[in-house]
Amino acid sequence: MINNSLTPSDIMDLITDYKSEIRKLTAKISFCENRIFELEDMLNKNSMNSNYDNISNIYSKPTRPRKKELAPRKPYPLSDWDKIILDIFNESGKAQLSKDIYEKAFAKSKEAGIFLDDIRSKAKINQCLVKLTNRRHDLRKVKYGGRGFAYCLPEWFNENGLLKQEHKI
Repeated sequence: MINNSLTPSDIMDLITDYKSEIRKLTAKISFCENRIFELEDMLNKNSMNSNYDNISNIYSKPTRPRKKELAPRKPYPLSDWDKIILDIFNESGKAQLSKDIYEKAFAKSKEAGIFLDDIRSKAKINQCLVKLTNRRHDLRKVKYGGRGFAYCLPEWFNENGLLKQEHKI
């Protein structure tokens, strides 16, 4: 007998749990059916007198393309903030500290009409700097004497991996 003291939200939770279990079991059944088909196919191909070369194939998982192999990842698109930050580097031609980037980006974003407020704009600039350095590799960090890091464009480095003299702060 079903307990009548369940609330509607409890009932919905139970329904979702049961449907989830059904989906899991259906996937398991499908996997087992495919595995049986593969094994029967292997058995039909190989005679019983074979030298057991394909025994390792019986126990291996079926190969399927991984998600990464299906399609290459799209590059991260540039936002208006990213373009402003890259313009700062192209105009100055020198490595920049983050405080200088903030000041110049605030001014440019006010001109472009995308300035939010100081706190949210600073957070947005930080997100863009992370994206441009770590994900897109449009910028690189350089240690800057005791003050942390300066940012610069990757083409400003020589073949030894050092920042060229004309681009230093």
